[in-house]
Amino acid sequence: MHVLITGGAGFIGSHLADALLAAGDRVTILDNLSCGNVNNVPTGAIFENVDLAGPDVSEVIGRHQPEVVVHCAAQASVTGSMDRPLDDFRINQWATWQVAHACARLKIGQMVFLSSGGAIYGDVEHPAVESDAPKPANFYGVHKWAAERYVELSQAPATILRLANVFGPRQRSNLEGGVVAIFLDCLINDKPIRLYGGDQTRDFLYVSDVVDAIVATIRHRLYGIWNVGSGEEVTIRDLLALVEQEAGRVGDVRIEPRRPSDVSRSCVDATRLVGTGHWRRRVELSAGIRCIIEGALSAHN
Repeated sequence: MHVLITGGAGFIGSHLADALLAAGDRVTILDNLSCGNVNNVPTGAIFENVDLAGPDVSEVIGRHQPEVVVHCAAQASVTGSMDRPLDDFRINQWATWQVAHACARLKIGQMVFLSSGGAIYGDVEHPAVESDAPKPANFYGVHKWAAERYVELSQAPATILRLANVFGPRQRSNLEGGVVAIFLDCLINDKPIRLYGGDQTRDFLYVSDVVDAIVATIRHRLYGIWNVGSGEEVTIRDLLALVEQEAGRVGDVRIEPRRPSDVSRSCVDATRLVGTGHWRRRVELSAGIRCIIEGALSAHN
């Protein structure tokens, strides 16, 4: 099958490209490299530098004639969305509208949109299920929620994946969402670790499990909205302790006030997806952290 990945030079998109190519699929990547890295583009993938908020999205997608489009491209910083809401709107809302309507006009077989469970559901009282009402607490969540509706209203055959906090190799350490990458970067390079509060809970999922979920929705044509997460909550403070333990290092921790856009409790329940029999989490949090640390320390040394 031919799969086009927007943001395929980025964190999740490049791992997805690797997996699809390994399975024998054809892969085309569209990325403007504002967040991605051309070195992440795997050998065998077709690459084109494209601004998805530009005027020619339908023409570009139509020229490649994919069977499936996976829309990974995004601005993933909550703080960035609050500081620069119009930039966040352009990338997370307008670009998604462009891709969704291109898929509808071109009659693409399936569009998969990577949304955010934490941003969409906001503060939760229990692990969120798909029927829970969205309560976004920042512009990032608002724009992701609006983007979901654009996808649904476009009438393109679509899958929306509401992801937990994803972590793994290639994640950038300069965005607050990549907290594991941030902690590890600080530990390796002897930089102070700024802990904004620390009692907030998050649900963490290793990137290979996210890729498995995307592939499952493509192979089995699972349409609609699906949560993808571990269903387990970890405080940011406990996460730091786990990273320190696995790295064998103790950081210079500076406690800072909580950021106003931070939610206190974030967790998604993926029971519905697990119930299909096509997906389950395979990598525990500690094992995933260990894999990242081994790779990072090897590269550093």
